[in-house]
Amino acid sequence: MWAQYLSIPEVNNLESERFIKIFGNIVEHCLAAGIGILKNRPFGDVEDVVKAIFQYLDGLKLSEKEKILQLYPDSVSKLAGFSNSMLEFNTHQKIVNAAPTNIRFEDKKRLKQLSKNYKEKFGFPFILCSKDENIDNICETIESRMLNDKNTEIEVALEEVKKIAKLRIYEIIK
Repeated sequence: MWAQYLSIPEVNNLESERFIKIFGNIVEHCLAAGIGILKNRPFGDVEDVVKAIFQYLDGLKLSEKEKILQLYPDSVSKLAGFSNSMLEFNTHQKIVNAAPTNIRFEDKKRLKQLSKNYKEKFGFPFILCSKDENIDNICETIESRMLNDKNTEIEVALEEVKKIAKLRIYEIIK
C-alpha cells in the first residue's frame, strides 16, 4: 500500500519511468503492464486507469496471458502450509482477508493437494480475488475451475487478475 494516494493530475504528470514503476506493479511485478497503459494518458479519472489495464490485459495473446498468470505467487499452497498461529495474513490476492484462526490438518492437506493439482494441470498458480472466502469455498472453487480446459481457465484466472489490479489501482489513486 502506498504511503499516500495520488490524484489523477499527479498520475498524469508522473515521469514515464516513475509511472511504469508504480503501475507495473498492479499486475504482479509486470512492468510491461505499466508501459502498456502509459500511452492512455491523460486519464480523466480512476476508472479510466482501470479500463486501460483491462484493455491491456484483454489485448494480450493467450501465451502472454499465461505468462502473466505465472508471475503470481502460489498463495493457496502457502496458506495450506502455514501453522495456525501464522494464518492471520492478507495476500495481494486477498485470498483470505479474515483468515480462519484454526484450519484442520485435513483441510490444509486437501487445499495443498488441490493447489498442486491445479498448478500441474494449468501451469500457473490458482488465483482468486476474494475477501470473504473460507477454506471450503476456496477448495470448491479450485475443484470447479479444474473442470475447465486450459484456455478457458487462462481467461477465468485473468478475470481474477483484473479484480486484483483494480483493487491495487484504488490503493494508489484517490
